[in-house]
Amino acid sequence: MILLRERYRWKPEDSKTDVKFSFACPEEVTEIRILFSFDPDALEDPEACRPMIEQAIRQYYDNRPLEWDRIRPESIGPLKNLITISLSKDGEYLGNAHRWQKNQVHEISETEAAPGFVTPRRLAGSWEGMIHLHAVCTPRCQGQLIIEGRVSDALVSR
Repeated sequence: MILLRERYRWKPEDSKTDVKFSFACPEEVTEIRILFSFDPDALEDPEACRPMIEQAIRQYYDNRPLEWDRIRPESIGPLKNLITISLSKDGEYLGNAHRWQKNQVHEISETEAAPGFVTPRRLAGSWEGMIHLHAVCTPRCQGQLIIEGRVSDALVSR
């Protein structure tokens, strides 16, 4: 069954912000499957990347010793969007999927959890999560979040 389905649109100005989401998991669900995707995943055009790279070099490296002066904007790129997802349940933080992949699948049950997450005490109940927009480098980025509940060994859509 589908527990949550959301679509998003982001732009560079959304960087360093979080998007909250929540869903309810019924008693009969034995596994939660999170499908998270965003596209595009990177800014490929060197000329479009250059202003962001130069700004980051000024911000993070201007007061460094001389060896840091060897950093050249043209040696860096493409710039990847970094968008991650975290979960909590009953006030307990369950983890974060810090991945570069633009298509992600995370499965969580009471006995197993995808890398980056821990198992909850129980699946049923209210869940909270956040999509963390660390860096949106592309002029536009679309995202999708689908959370499915598996009942026994079958995924059932409503």
